[in-house]
Amino acid sequence: MDQERESLDFDIVFVGAGPANLSAAIRLQQLIKKHNATAASPLEAEVAILEKSRNPGGHLLSGAVIEPDLLSTLLPDSTSHLQKETTTVSQESIWFLTRQRRFALPFIPEPLRNNDNIIVSLSELGRALSAEAERLDIPILDSTAATIPVIEEARLQAVITDAKGTGRDGSPKPGADPGMRINAKTFVIGEGARGSMTRQLSAAFNLHAEAPETQRYETGVKEVWEVPAGRIKAGELHHTFGYPLPTSTYGGGWVYAMTATRVSTGFVTSIEPQAPLVDPHGNLQLFKAHPFVSRILDGGRPLEYGAKTITSGGWNAMPKLYGPGFLLVGESAGLLDLKRLKGVYLALRSGIMAAETLFACLQRNDFSVAALSDYRERIVNSSIHEVLLDSRDYRKGFDDGLYKGLLKAGLKLSIPGISGSKPHTPRQIPPPQPPKDSPNYLSKEDALYLSGTSHEEDQPCHLLITRKDLFEVCSTTCMETYGNPCQYFCPAGVYDIDTEARPVLKLNPSNCLHCKTCEIIDPCSVITWIPPEGGGGPDYKLS
Repeated sequence: MDQERESLDFDIVFVGAGPANLSAAIRLQQLIKKHNATAASPLEAEVAILEKSRNPGGHLLSGAVIEPDLLSTLLPDSTSHLQKETTTVSQESIWFLTRQRRFALPFIPEPLRNNDNIIVSLSELGRALSAEAERLDIPILDSTAATIPVIEEARLQAVITDAKGTGRDGSPKPGADPGMRINAKTFVIGEGARGSMTRQLSAAFNLHAEAPETQRYETGVKEVWEVPAGRIKAGELHHTFGYPLPTSTYGGGWVYAMTATRVSTGFVTSIEPQAPLVDPHGNLQLFKAHPFVSRILDGGRPLEYGAKTITSGGWNAMPKLYGPGFLLVGESAGLLDLKRLKGVYLALRSGIMAAETLFACLQRNDFSVAALSDYRERIVNSSIHEVLLDSRDYRKGFDDGLYKGLLKAGLKLSIPGISGSKPHTPRQIPPPQPPKDSPNYLSKEDALYLSGTSHEEDQPCHLLITRKDLFEVCSTTCMETYGNPCQYFCPAGVYDIDTEARPVLKLNPSNCLHCKTCEIIDPCSVITWIPPEGGGGPDYKLS
């Protein structure tokens, strides 16, 4: 007999505890409290946040450099604590790298200037925002993943949360829980890039029908290092392009001095199904071996590792921002300005605008599609629309190669090695591998340990590949056409290839960092990522 599913009712449910949804929940509660302080008829709203990580901020990762002005609004009583964990940008540079050398840009383009911005750990910011949400009596249901949308009468009425206690073979274990049905008048979807709930809602409501372009993605891989004093000054920012990527491929690196002895370093690699032979983890290791970066890291020790995907298609690739029973915020809505390297700030702003829309809905007791469309109007009439419209062609400008991309971005440079860059062509050979004897090299296995990743081992695999595809695609078509690129593009070593075995692919789902690179870049479209049992995944503290 099927186990009965528990059902909970709310007015508004936030799916995901990232910066967009946390800011939305906090701002909504602030507006309600302010209204109730003077109103004859106070508003009562039952709200909740669903978060699949086991700890606040555990799945949050970014560079991250943000504009600080919103923090005093969202964290009026916590800003002083968070300030201890942030550093104001003190100086910044942009470099073109060759294998051994670096060339400085003569000036910092206005979109990339970070005057008075702060370097912050996004996971620490997530913890601060989560603490503020709980202070405002907003419940956060951690270790709870929203897995299935319940669409009834052409509206999102509920979500089903992850089942717990199901064995690898699909049979229930003692104490198994089938998951809950969470009902709400409106859901706010803030899962980050390529979320599984967003994907399902997009298919059900055709949210990309009016988008002129297809959404694009990059994968960012990050490490946090403790380095010897004197190597770098607190607040230094360095962005790079060029090595180790060919000039036909978009991407670049960063080094941010969070303090005088703690450094955030990472690398962003374009991920495209037509060019699947890339290695985001390997690119970071090659980047770290460059003399410019190695002189900062040498003698230090790695503290944390992680990876996430980034939406980069811009305004023209964004989905519809609302639908019957839901709003999309942050990167679930494609709100990232790649030209300015800004995503967190747009996420916070979009969350605040979602809160203002929801507050108006509560006042009128009207959660219709027409009422929810106010959210899009707020976005369009804000600086979000202005900056995204300005940068809407930035990413695709690099499809014709690095040099033409820089020209289109307004940077005419005379740097050896980039003037002859060619249009993008898919790489047909395996990506170059980093030197394992480099003193700062981290294997995928060692890096994974530093991510804090763990999953319940005895559960169904959350990477869905049919048995037919394992034999007919992975072992034949993909191997012959692409050389099984999954062994390279996954930054966590989830996919092992043994060409002598059948099937050739062995999965290690417990390694998964939840970055979703695999589903995005898979050239044969046989991989579907779904949330594993809640509480699984990385546990970032410094990222």
